Amino acid sequence: MRPPTVLVQVALLAVAAVIATQLATLAIVALAPAPKPVGFTLPAAVAALEGGPAQTADGRALRRQLYAAAPFGQAEDPFAQALARALAHALGRDPSAVRVRMERPARSGPLRLSTAINRWEPPSPGRPRSSAPQPDDLRIGVLSDQIAIPPFSATVRLEDGLWATIVPPKGGLAPWQRTLLLSMGLSLALLSPLIWWMAQRLAHPIRRFAQAADRLGADPDAAPLTPRGPAEVRLAVAAFNDMQARLREHIARRTHTVAAIAHDLRTPLTRLRFRIEAMAPDQQRQAIRDIEEMEALIAQAMQFAKGRYEKGQAEMLDLGDLVRSVVERFGESGADVGMTATSRLSVYGDAEILRRGLSNLMDNALRHAGAVTVRAASEGGRAVVRIQDQGPGIPADQLERVFDPFFRLDGSRSRRTGGAGLGLSIARHAVRASGGELILSNAATGGLVATLSLPLVEGDRA
Repeated sequence: MRPPTVLVQVALLAVAAVIATQLATLAIVALAPAPKPVGFTLPAAVAALEGGPAQTADGRALRRQLYAAAPFGQAEDPFAQALARALAHALGRDPSAVRVRMERPARSGPLRLSTAINRWEPPSPGRPRSSAPQPDDLRIGVLSDQIAIPPFSATVRLEDGLWATIVPPKGGLAPWQRTLLLSMGLSLALLSPLIWWMAQRLAHPIRRFAQAADRLGADPDAAPLTPRGPAEVRLAVAAFNDMQARLREHIARRTHTVAAIAHDLRTPLTRLRFRIEAMAPDQQRQAIRDIEEMEALIAQAMQFAKGRYEKGQAEMLDLGDLVRSVVERFGESGADVGMTATSRLSVYGDAEILRRGLSNLMDNALRHAGAVTVRAASEGGRAVVRIQDQGPGIPADQLERVFDPFFRLDGSRSRRTGGAGLGLSIARHAVRASGGELILSNAATGGLVATLSLPLVEGDRA
């Protein structure tokens, strides 16, 4: 499993920090003791008992319920008794038909409130007054209808004998809690794009650096990176550019040396050809075979050096058609090559360089196995060509080493089959020069499979 990218890690870290903060706030809201419920005014209680719409002081609905019998008796709390008389007066009911129970423990001793007064307000217009209480009968009254009284339950007997009852709303989230939770959600929604933008801004230079490092293996002559981003990234980019320049210079010196040696060997070989004409026929044939083998080695070395220097001209081409043309050329010479190819495998690359790589792969397979099967298809957004033979294969620990220049295997890849150990090196360089990759693997049914892949043009991806 591949580890997450730097972008994802930074984004997840930032989001995790925000979520942790929000969860802490959520825990405080959910686990902290709820504040004492806010009460409601006397008119709100009257409206609810009459079956009309009413709300508590904090905005929750206050609704009545009907019972066949009184759900509770009259309280001994003086304030509850005063509220009962006030409700009876406002509802136009007999005080004995109204009962009030405070939702807080009754306090001992006389109750003194700044809102208490020893008088009754005149009855509302149109509402009959059941009885006119005397001052001696009432020691507490309500002065203002705007004051929220602490939560209480009240019940009143209706004319049909049922008891209309109201109780303070309980359970669920209070409006202030819902508002706080909503603000937390909105803050998270607003911060998420900013967090993502910051993560991308931080990860982009690192991603460019990783892409350049990956490209270096395929194309040492790629343009150097432009230093951007934080100071640490700029320092790493500068060191990477210096390393790329030194690597390019080292490869150029080695390749020039190989090319120069291969070129200079042609002259003495030509002179040897003239001199062997005076030899005996048997010796002459043996000497000519040795010279032809040396010339073949030199030709491959020159091809390898040429491939190292060629940049090629990338263009859009159909890889399936290119593979088909190479197979047809081998078929015309009598080679046993079978092929299945999908049309429209559009890729970017240099046709001549890719043709050289495919030819080397097929020639290598035919030389060691005698028959080749070629398949070209689209897989996961890439054009994939598999060249499979039925030969002895390659030991697993040598599958990567055979790409080293001049490396040869004993046994199946013996000197009798010809070659200088450059065919696979030339093929891989040709594929990588076009932005692709070439790997070898042993088939489960026997033989060697060379898998060449190139990224498809965006419009042709499945």
